[in-house]
Amino acid sequence: MICPICSHSELKNYLLKDNFNFFQCLNCRFILVDVSGINLSDYYNNPNYLHDKVGKGYVDYEADKAPMRLVYIDLLKKVESYQSGGRLLDLGAASGYFLDVASQNGYSAEGIELNPSAVKEGRERGRKIKLADILKNGYPDDSFDVVTAFDFFEHLPQDKLKDYILTIKKLLGKNGVLAIITVNTASWWAKIFGRRWHTFLPPEHISYFSDKNIRLFLENSGFEVLEIKTLHKRFSLQYVFNFLYRWQGIFLWLSIARFLEKYSHLGRLAIKLPLGDNMVVLARKKYD
Repeated sequence: MICPICSHSELKNYLLKDNFNFFQCLNCRFILVDVSGINLSDYYNNPNYLHDKVGKGYVDYEADKAPMRLVYIDLLKKVESYQSGGRLLDLGAASGYFLDVASQNGYSAEGIELNPSAVKEGRERGRKIKLADILKNGYPDDSFDVVTAFDFFEHLPQDKLKDYILTIKKLLGKNGVLAIITVNTASWWAKIFGRRWHTFLPPEHISYFSDKNIRLFLENSGFEVLEIKTLHKRFSLQYVFNFLYRWQGIFLWLSIARFLEKYSHLGRLAIKLPLGDNMVVLARKKYD
């Protein structure tokens, strides 16, 4: 096995969780999950992912994403300081909550998504979302000024990471900006919990970057890294308890999440969790 970030050939066994083997590169510290034994497309065709009842997805995607609205607006303002163009593509758009935020802030925004039920729901809400794999997207080169990839890169299999980043590069026009939100293995929260870190969730999360190796990955792929900063996310209360159940498997957390879903005026309360284990990465496409 070769590290997809630095091409180093020495990887160590890092963790076994839910019968999935995690490996870590001894050189750049990138962590990957071996998913060769499963069909990921089957996993992402789950029709209940946006409205989950068993603690494996979102309780209610739209409600769970709403607390991130101000975070997204601030990030779009930062993107605009680097790229004034208004054509935006959101990768892994789900039902497209973020597309509304982008559209309301001056962008001509559309998304691309693998999950048919999510695409259907988004289209019913009037959003422009293409049902497709990004590697077979059908867009001409240089179609967008901005590509956003929020909570996206951790879902990509290691053997296709380079294909995805080169496809994204083709989609971006001159000086196009890529905005990423992903988990950070070098964060203090990740270091404290180590192998018990809550974001180790195979086969959903299977590629784990640090701020250093994602810089290496982007620079080696023809991008100029503009900035990398810690992100503190905002969550609905019902999402927090749903995620606690996924992390710890304690049925009480699932019961509370279901209670909060029933009493949505409580469940949709937004809270900011200062975990610091997510990062925002902004990078600009370089021309050869």
